[in-house]
Amino acid sequence: MSRLDGGDGRGGVDERVIAGRRCTNRRGAAEYLQRSLQMINLVASPKRRSGTGWPAAAGTVDGQEWYALEDLDAFRVSYIQAKEHAGRARVHQVALAGDPAELLTATQFRALIAVEHNVWSKYVAASRPAWERGEDGYLSRPDAEEPARHGVLRSWRRHRVQEWINNRRGSAPSPGRPRLA
Repeated sequence: MSRLDGGDGRGGVDERVIAGRRCTNRRGAAEYLQRSLQMINLVASPKRRSGTGWPAAAGTVDGQEWYALEDLDAFRVSYIQAKEHAGRARVHQVALAGDPAELLTATQFRALIAVEHNVWSKYVAASRPAWERGEDGYLSRPDAEEPARHGVLRSWRRHRVQEWINNRRGSAPSPGRPRLA
């Protein structure tokens, strides 16, 4: 048995060669996949294994199941990354009904993304330098701006608001356990 470096400076995971394949146990799989042992035990449980695509053990040694690293890599793509991608897709998908060229006010835009005025102000402040260069910033560049008594009234075309919402960065809640510093 040897230790496989996990690449995070924390010492690595248990590794064995079984039938010519590099393998690790469940605790090692958790470290290798950067997930909690609890999550690994859940997806590897007999009741859930077939639904999650958890790989078959390459062998059992000293009462522990050992899993081939290449099978864990395949699991990462087919299950973990697929779930993360599906979560991101659900988080930011809207279809705004109405005329795509209609102008929406900042208040309407804010309501669509459910942010308070003070948060919106931070989005605008972060976007201003790019807007001054004629580019999109954190928020897309407004399609119309008018001076107002207390600042500037900004408006965006409905289709641009929809595009911004559906393409903004973000992820679903709990994309995985946080990395230790």
